[in-house]
Amino acid sequence: MPHTSPSALITDQGQRVLLRVQGVLYELSQEELRSLLGLPAGSAGLGISIDGNRLRFEFAADDRTSELSAGQLHRRLAKQVTTGT
Repeated sequence: MPHTSPSALITDQGQRVLLRVQGVLYELSQEELRSLLGLPAGSAGLGISIDGNRLRFEFAADDRTSELSAGQLHRRLAKQVTTGT
């Protein structure tokens, strides 16, 4: 499979997040994303920066940030899809 760069799109006034990681598309609510990143629930207000293969998620309303590689994110997303959590 050819290498694809990760991408992200925030929709519905910050409530939905579309991610393409390692060629796979994922759609998450902001709450699901926060849980996936190990962050507590919080207000809308999400920014995503992508630098090469690293993604940085910034939740401005409660000043929380999480950064991880596309590979780490892909593994967490795949685990969530398989376990349904």
